[in-house]
Amino acid sequence: MKKGGILGLFGSHEKRDADRARRLFEEALAQQGPNVALVLRVDDCLPLYITPNFERIFGVSPERISDDIETLYRFIPDSDRVRMQRQVRDWDRATPLNLLCSYHAPHGAKSQLSIRFTISLIQNGTQYLVSAVDVTTESERIAKAEAERDRAVETANARTDYMNQMSHEIRTPLNGIEGMISLAREHHADESRLMDDLSRASQLSVYLLSLINDMLDMSRLNSGRVRIDDAPFDLRLFADEIERMFTSQAADKGLTYSVILEDCENVFVVGDRMRLSQVVINFISNAVKFTERGGSVTVTLREMYRTDDGVSYMLRVRDTGKGMDPRYISKIFKPFEQEDRTIARRYGGTGLGMAITSALVDLMGGEIVVDTEPGRGSTFSAYIPLRLATPEQVEELKIKGQTLETAPDSLGSSFTYQFEGKRFLLAEDNEINAMIVIELLARRGAAVERAENGQAVVERFRSMPAGTYDTILMDIQMPVLNGWEAAEQIRGLNHEDAAAIPIIALSANDYTEDVERSLAAGMNGHVGKPIDLNVLKAQLAAAMAEAAYRGNE
Repeated sequence: MKKGGILGLFGSHEKRDADRARRLFEEALAQQGPNVALVLRVDDCLPLYITPNFERIFGVSPERISDDIETLYRFIPDSDRVRMQRQVRDWDRATPLNLLCSYHAPHGAKSQLSIRFTISLIQNGTQYLVSAVDVTTESERIAKAEAERDRAVETANARTDYMNQMSHEIRTPLNGIEGMISLAREHHADESRLMDDLSRASQLSVYLLSLINDMLDMSRLNSGRVRIDDAPFDLRLFADEIERMFTSQAADKGLTYSVILEDCENVFVVGDRMRLSQVVINFISNAVKFTERGGSVTVTLREMYRTDDGVSYMLRVRDTGKGMDPRYISKIFKPFEQEDRTIARRYGGTGLGMAITSALVDLMGGEIVVDTEPGRGSTFSAYIPLRLATPEQVEELKIKGQTLETAPDSLGSSFTYQFEGKRFLLAEDNEINAMIVIELLARRGAAVERAENGQAVVERFRSMPAGTYDTILMDIQMPVLNGWEAAEQIRGLNHEDAAAIPIIALSANDYTEDVERSLAAGMNGHVGKPIDLNVLKAQLAAAMAEAAYRGNE
C-alpha cells in the first residue's frame, strides 16, 4: 500500500471520528428535554449551535439569534442585564458561571419566565457552552415558600407580641389586687380605709375579669370556635335594655344620652341578640369614655330595607367626644391598638373591644362604617342583616315575656324574686365557690344545701319529698356527672317535682353554645361566674313567670 494511501486512510478515519463526535454532541444537546443549549464562539459570541427547542422556550427563532445574539438581551429587564454583564465581566472562567434572570418572552410564548443560565468554557477555551433552564415553576414554588415563611414569622412575632401584651395587661390589675389586699390587712382597724381598699380591689377584679373574657373571646374568634346564635327577639326590648344599661353612667358623667328607633316596622327579628348587644355596648362604652361632660351620645336603630324573609338594620352610635385621626381607623380594630400610648392610662379599657366587635360583625355578615374627626366626635355604624321572626316565634316570645308589651308583666311585682325563705340545692364541687354562693344567699335569708358532684345532687333530690327545694343551682364542670348530665337525669326521675323545679346553671363558661346546651339539658337558665345576683334574680323570676303561665294553660 502506498504511503499516501495510508495517510489518506488515516485522514479519512480522523474526519469520520470528528464528524461522529460532533453528531453525538449535538444529539446529546438536543435530548436535554426542557433545557436549551447554545454553543458560542468566545471571540465574538457567534452562535455555532442552538438546540431545536430554543424557539419553543424563548419565543425567538434560532435564525434570529444566529444573526444577532443581542436579541436575547432585549427581553431581559435592564436591572438583570446590568447585573449579568457585571457577573460575566468578573467571572474567573475556571468554574461554570450561574446566572438567574427574568425573561419577558415575545408574544406567543409564555409571557414571563425565570431562566437560569449556566456558562462553561469548552474546546480549550475557544467556545462557550450556555445551558438555559426554565425555572419558572421552581421560582414560583420558592417564592411561595418564602412568602409562607415570612407570613409564619410575622404571625409568630405578632403572637409573641400579643402574649407579651396580655401578660402585661393581666399582671397590672392582678398586682393591684394583691396590693390592695395587703393594705386591707394593715388597715383592718380603720373601717373607712379598709372599705376603700376592698372597693379598689373589687374594681380591679372587675377589670381583670373583663380583660380575661375579652381575651378568651378574641382567642375563640381567631380559632373559628365562635358560633352565631339564631333566635328570635324583640328589637324594641333590646333597645330599651341598651338605654337602661347606660343611663346612670351617662348621667354621672353629665352626658345627654338617648336611644332612638327610626323606621322600625319589623321589630321581631331572628339573630344573635347577645352578640349584637356586645357590638352596641362596645360602641357605647367607647363613646361614653371619650366624651367629656356636657357632650352627648346618641344610639340609633334604623330599619334600612326589607327582603322576602329578612331585614337589614343599622345600629349607629354617635358622640360629640374627642374624635380621632381618620388615618388611624384601620388600626382600631386590631388587638391592643390605640391611637397613642396615653389612651389606656387616661381612659382605661382592654384594647380588645373593637377587635372583637369587628370580628363579630363579620361573623354576622355585616359591616362597620366609621366617621370621625379630631375634636368633632365619632360615629360608629354597624349594618347587620337579620331574618324576620315567624308568627309562631313571636307568640313564643310573648309566652316567655320577652316582648316590650309582656316584659313588664313577667318582671313586675308579682314575679319580683325574693331570696328570703327560699331553700336551694347547690351542686358545686369547688369548696371556695360553694362557700361564696352559700354566704351570698344566706345573707339574703335563703337556706342552701350543698351536693359535691352531679351524682350526689341527683340522689339528694330523689330522696327528698316534693316541695323540699325551691330551686337547684347547678355547676357544670363536676366529677362523676357533669351539670348537664345531672339535669337530664333529674328531669327524667319519677318524682313529683322533677319536671317543675327550676334548675339554673352556674358556669364559668358563658358562651352561646354553653347556654344552649344548658337549656337543651332541661335547665331554665344559665348564669355566668362570678355570679351576679341581679342576673340570677332575673333568671329565677323568668322561670317563675313561665311556670305560672304553663300552669294556667
